[in-house]
Amino acid sequence: MHTMPDPPRRSTPLTRALGLDGNPLRRASDRAEAWIRIGLLAVFLIAGPLVALGAGHRAYHAGMAGVLAPAAQTHLAVTLPVRADGGGKPWVWARAEGSAPAPAGVSARTNEVMAAVLALAFTALVLLAALRLILAFLRRRRLAAWEAAWSRVGPQWSRGPWR
Repeated sequence: MHTMPDPPRRSTPLTRALGLDGNPLRRASDRAEAWIRIGLLAVFLIAGPLVALGAGHRAYHAGMAGVLAPAAQTHLAVTLPVRADGGGKPWVWARAEGSAPAPAGVSARTNEVMAAVLALAFTALVLLAALRLILAFLRRRRLAAWEAAWSRVGPQWSRGPWR
């Protein structure tokens, strides 16, 4: 019994771009690069939120310690309309000053969000720098392999009938 071979699998542009399309002409360094990119993306997706939460948590607690300190009060100045007298005179503006505690946690929450965003950005930059270093290393190995292959094949091409 003769069976038909399976039709070739169609790859998506993403799998081709990542080098995971099963192309037999792809070098091992290309496949390694693809897996390294995927691994670093996974590290960012897992570690990024954890780093952001940790940084935000620390900033929140540091901010709350500052807000709850006794010296954390602000001066309040309000201008209020008051009637000068009970008669037909118009309203006049009087300035009232005093002190009131700062709204608890407002500054701490802002610091928390900023710390989380900056920690996430820093994590991304560190992983991108690591990717650049790894790609530079792979590129050097790839060029050395090409040079070695050409040193074996090149002399065969330079001998020809045109010489």
